[in-house]
Amino acid sequence: MNMEFQSKKLAGIFRLIYIILFLFFLLMPLLMLFEKNGFYPFLIMESIFLIIIFILIVSILKLKIRIEGNFLLIKIIFTMYKTDINKIYKVRKGETMWSGFNKFGTTTNGLIIFTKHLNDLYITPDNEVLFLNELQKINPNIIIENK
Repeated sequence: MNMEFQSKKLAGIFRLIYIILFLFFLLMPLLMLFEKNGFYPFLIMESIFLIIIFILIVSILKLKIRIEGNFLLIKIIFTMYKTDINKIYKVRKGETMWSGFNKFGTTTNGLIIFTKHLNDLYITPDNEVLFLNELQKINPNIIIENK
């Protein structure tokens, strides 16, 4: 069985933080241009910042949470995280994005997935109920707890 879940979209204060960061990264190299350091240092700094912005945007827009057989996979462009669903023993709902060891969530009020390997995973699937039901179909021993 293969299922794919989108991550929740950025909202509220997090959207504002990302907009401010993007503007900072775009406008910061302009200081180098105005300090008469020449055009090439400006071009190099702007290129580096544009690459950082591109990586951030891709990681937000392309984040996919997949269930493939008995495995839970987190993919951005390639597989970033993979764990056996049968090794998951607990899922905690309503956590913040500052919890967990592996953080692949885009908003708060996500899920922390605890595995027997002690590499906790923070994710924010768009449809939590369907996601948790699919996990429990594969591993009915998973304990779901609210924060």
